[in-house]
Amino acid sequence: MMRWLPAAVLGLSLAASAAQPTVRLGVPPWQGAEAKSAVVAEILRATGYEVETVSAAAVLIFQGLARGEVDANLSAWVPGQEEAFGPRVEAGDIVILGENLRGARTGLAVPAAARRSGLVSMEDLEAFASELDSTIFCIEPGSGANAVAEAAIAEDLYGLGDWRVLPSSTEAMLTHVERAVRRDRLTVFCAWAPHWMNEAFDLAYLDDPAGHWGGPGATRVLTLARAGLEQDFPQLAEFLSRFQVDAESQSRWIYAYAREEQPLERVARRWIAANEKTVQDWLAGLQTPAGEDAAEALEQAMARWPTSDPN
Repeated sequence: MMRWLPAAVLGLSLAASAAQPTVRLGVPPWQGAEAKSAVVAEILRATGYEVETVSAAAVLIFQGLARGEVDANLSAWVPGQEEAFGPRVEAGDIVILGENLRGARTGLAVPAAARRSGLVSMEDLEAFASELDSTIFCIEPGSGANAVAEAAIAEDLYGLGDWRVLPSSTEAMLTHVERAVRRDRLTVFCAWAPHWMNEAFDLAYLDDPAGHWGGPGATRVLTLARAGLEQDFPQLAEFLSRFQVDAESQSRWIYAYAREEQPLERVARRWIAANEKTVQDWLAGLQTPAGEDAAEALEQAMARWPTSDPN
């Protein structure tokens, strides 16, 4: 369950319970972040940790990391969110443990039918300003996707100086996109991979000649930790630094969770069971908080999972 923790709980150090420490994962309200955090949470629970999920906007999670109220976050997008957490990294309040996603991308997209109308590149947007109401539909305020689009407007890139970003929830934006695709109407919106939208909708990413959204490999997703986590719990920090998946895997998690409405725990356990070798590699040589072999602890925990989960 995603929730804000009481202040009294947030004030406790992860070290408060040495036998079974509690890891506080900061999770923004994005389906990809929720699914990825669920996979990590199941692995951590299997290897001797309690896990609390702190659900909040990304900027609040970065603040929580800097204050030591959140232990880790798996959804720091670069370059979109770098301005929000970068200064705290430079100040030593947040630590980058590594990248956790391969094949990520961000950009502006339109229904694929729009390409037949000549809307192929971001350079074409100005010519379609009236039909698009000079509006880019996007997601939650403070998200990296919004920040990059807002920066393009502020710089008058592609003639977007008098445009606006219309923020909303991810769900609301995708409902708008689904309606536009179904009715064959023009719209432009913030899009990214991994996400189920790339499978569910017939959409096209607009060319970005200026490279504002970055080319191949420019989009990265980082794992962040509070300062001191590596010293307090080196085994935990090492696991988090090793955790990395590809965009296709995460898209499948999101599809199962968001479109098929499978419980996150079930999605996570099924993937872990089907990819046990990968997970064992992440845990190789590591120990649980009780000093046991982490890979063996995972295997024992999986044996106790209901047989309907991993099949």
